[in-house]
Amino acid sequence: MESSIASADAPARPDPSAVRATQIGLVIASIGAVLIIFDPFGLGVVGVFLALGGAALSAPVGVGKTWFVAVALGAIVAGLSRLIADGNESLGGWLAIFGSSTVLIGSVLGYPTRDEE
Repeated sequence: MESSIASADAPARPDPSAVRATQIGLVIASIGAVLIIFDPFGLGVVGVFLALGGAALSAPVGVGKTWFVAVALGAIVAGLSRLIADGNESLGGWLAIFGSSTVLIGSVLGYPTRDEE
């Protein structure tokens, strides 16, 4: 007796609205990272909140993937760098650059393409 069952190896397609939310979250996190790095008009603190919010918004599709770990850890390091910069500006600045760069690299690697929609 034959039966037709779906292959267990076929990956499940993510919900299109979750993919769209991930795209928007990664763009927001990237804008925040750029604001942290260049600090135009003193908007670096706004960039921290954008990076953290964008990382949280991209979580539904990204949790468990390597690029999301980079985005999330980079946003956390960028957030902590603002706290450290009050006492030690040099270390806080380097952590901000490192965290923001990690957010940007993770966003570029994890941005969903048309194939994933």
